Amino acid sequence: MMQITVHFGVIALGLGAAVCVGLLFRMGQVGSLRKQIMELEREKMQDHAEILQLQKQLADLQHSRASQQTPTPVVPLIEKDLGAGDLSKNKRASQ
Repeated sequence: MMQITVHFGVIALGLGAAVCVGLLFRMGQVGSLRKQIMELEREKMQDHAEILQLQKQLADLQHSRASQQTPTPVVPLIEKDLGAGDLSKNKRASQ
């Protein structure tokens, strides 16, 4: 039977190297994902800014239209004579 001798220092060194490689790989993944998140957040902020700008333009347009329109004229149903006074005061509808 063949006997293999392994030094514990070599095992610890190999294990430490594997951990370091795994950490470096994971840090690369996390960095890539953070860049994607930042890009998506920037795009979202631009979209919200565009929506707010369009809403402001719409509000300005509605305000300008409202200020350009003439007020609704009030037309009386019965013309009253200025000198005659109101003859229907204090009378019932059946009278």
